[in-house]
Amino acid sequence: MARALDRQDTAEALERYRRRAGRWAGAGLGALLLVPVAVLLPGTVWAEDVAPVLGGGGLVLLAFGLGALRLARRMRRALSAGDWSAHAAEPVARTLHAATVVLAAPGAGELWPLTVVAVQQRYHLAQPGPDGVLWWCGDPHRGGVLAASGGGELIWARPVRGRRARQRIVRKAEREGLLNRPVPRQPPGAAAPARAAAPAPVRRRWGLWRWVVLVAGVALGLGIYGVEASDRDPQIDLTVLSEEADGSCVVRWTDPWDRRDRTGPYRCDPERSSLLSDWETGWIVSYGPWKGDLYNADWWGTPANDVNDAVGVLGLLGLPVGLVGGAVGRWRRRPVAPVPYRATGGTQRVSLVKARPGTYTYAGLAAEAERRAVPQTRPPRPEADVREVPWWRVRSLRAMTSVHELLFGLIGCVAFGLVALAGPEDVSTVQIYGFGGLVVASVLFHGFRLLTVGRPIALLFARAAKAPVAVPKRYVLLPDPYGGLPVLVLFPAHGGPDDRPEALLPLLPPGPAKRPWQGLPSASAGTADLRGWLDRSDDGGPVVVARIEGRTYWPAEPYLESGEGDAVAFFERLGADGQAEALSSD
Repeated sequence: MARALDRQDTAEALERYRRRAGRWAGAGLGALLLVPVAVLLPGTVWAEDVAPVLGGGGLVLLAFGLGALRLARRMRRALSAGDWSAHAAEPVARTLHAATVVLAAPGAGELWPLTVVAVQQRYHLAQPGPDGVLWWCGDPHRGGVLAASGGGELIWARPVRGRRARQRIVRKAEREGLLNRPVPRQPPGAAAPARAAAPAPVRRRWGLWRWVVLVAGVALGLGIYGVEASDRDPQIDLTVLSEEADGSCVVRWTDPWDRRDRTGPYRCDPERSSLLSDWETGWIVSYGPWKGDLYNADWWGTPANDVNDAVGVLGLLGLPVGLVGGAVGRWRRRPVAPVPYRATGGTQRVSLVKARPGTYTYAGLAAEAERRAVPQTRPPRPEADVREVPWWRVRSLRAMTSVHELLFGLIGCVAFGLVALAGPEDVSTVQIYGFGGLVVASVLFHGFRLLTVGRPIALLFARAAKAPVAVPKRYVLLPDPYGGLPVLVLFPAHGGPDDRPEALLPLLPPGPAKRPWQGLPSASAGTADLRGWLDRSDDGGPVVVARIEGRTYWPAEPYLESGEGDAVAFFERLGADGQAEALSSD
């Protein structure tokens, strides 16, 4: 049986995830180990300021790292148990909830509402590409792994709990047209997704909450035993040998078990009668590791009572926590039935690129692009024309040059400077300069990136967009099956439906990080004005930009002629190997 983990890119992505989680856990553990070093280091007046920061930050990093390592193990089990399957996907916004996505499995007659288990900075990985497709590997009843179409970074997702919540999410996805999406082509060597079988019972080892209940029960039992045993401690007479004004004294007593005389410190009652100046009374611990300890009515002289109280309270608190946590965990682990696929009035569209290898013409690819097109539900963000304004006034060029990060860092530097100069005296100087150092490091990093990478690329793109001559081309907008990057397949401006592709131009996603495909051309096929050919990239390809519907689109790669290796690889990924060979031989 084919396994997703047998694919090299999947195994590498899982290893990257595991290593990243290990680094977070290691950083947290290292920060925690530095806490006692900072406290015990002689002559460090700043230790009390640094220790809380190291301790708190270390605990957070360690918790994130250990949680990610646990997810990595679950990912490995899921990827080892089955292969990838491609699904039409629709993200659904939920207030105060993690990112949610609905996968369609029309062959199985089911819809799978899933919620992402990740930090917010990784939610964008659950956003489908412009083709509206995500890869899935796992059990829709319990959870599995999501990845972009073609593979890439991995993210864990689990089924949405609650029947009403699942139905509400599915209805939102249906209103966005999920049921009318074309059935995506499955990954190479993978079978079409079938109906999810009833989940087999999972044999689980003793989980965390069972151990919590067990330890809490033992602790409560020991606490009760200690309290009961203390009631049987023998009371004895003491002979006071010496006494201080604060009640500290030295006494002698006869051990009730071996009948030997013993001498030791004691806390006498300084307010007792002078007639009893050489006499006191006390108790001897009769149980546990403290057997033989002498103590007074206030339990001075032995830690037995404190230990009994602490162990008993630990048991009393741990039992309900373990029981409630186990019940919640069991409820969350219960299998969730997928939502049945509700048939619509239309016919389910199927991607026919694989079945029709002769469709690599303008008409064939335009029809395929129309079938794959996902309607844009949000209008594109307004953007200045780089031909009329400096490059730094164009939103998309600023985003790719780290200008925004640099500005935020500079604002942070000013804020920390004001706090350091005019802040309250009770603010820790070490913490101020520590955070200030991080902000300065961020400014230096983004400033270096702006000068060495961002600004040269922005100037290169702006120069291409301002080229004096525009070359019109017909285009077909298709997503790359591996990664989902939008690609313009270009044809002669004046030709017929049987024209073959001339070139490819991969595009950068025009939208923000949360909605990267927002702003793509509304028409999946049309006419584009190409400008550039003034400069070449490091690998020798010409730098070309496209202008469609009054908006400039920046290239992710150089202009690729149809016979070049990268262009042939794209058509192979698209599914018609024979046609790709024909293109490469033209």
